Amino acid sequence: MDRGTKFLAFATVIIIAFILQVALIIADKHESPAKSAVEFTKAYFKLDQEMAQYLCDELTEAAEEDVVDAYLNRMAEKAGTMGYKTSYMKTALSHIESETEMQDENTAVVRIKAERRRYVNPVFGAIAKIFFLTETYPVDMSITLVQENGQWKVCGAPFSRVEL
Repeated sequence: MDRGTKFLAFATVIIIAFILQVALIIADKHESPAKSAVEFTKAYFKLDQEMAQYLCDELTEAAEEDVVDAYLNRMAEKAGTMGYKTSYMKTALSHIESETEMQDENTAVVRIKAERRRYVNPVFGAIAKIFFLTETYPVDMSITLVQENGQWKVCGAPFSRVEL
């Protein structure tokens, strides 16, 4: 009888954990200005082309040239002048904190504070952390977001915020 009670308790814990996991996944899919700003900022510092999906129409349609390609080319040129490949300019964010200030129902300003370090192979990154071989640089920037078609998009001048 004792064995059946243990099994029932174990099964109950597993079922509750599964239901909680499903609820957290559904809650995470909720679109928010802070989430969009953080995802854009991660892509911005990793020099990832996907940052374009977080830009508002004002930035993507009004410019004569693609602003993301122009930014990536500028970073490639900067890396080249220093004698490195473009991948040297990539940095990863950690310890990310965000504060959202709603201007109105369709406009928000998100302040992001984080630390960034050179983006390297995760194995090398772990070893560098253990032996304190990499420097971290503070990031403190504000990003203006507007809601377009039910999604929060980055507007303003996001590419002039932080030099890598």
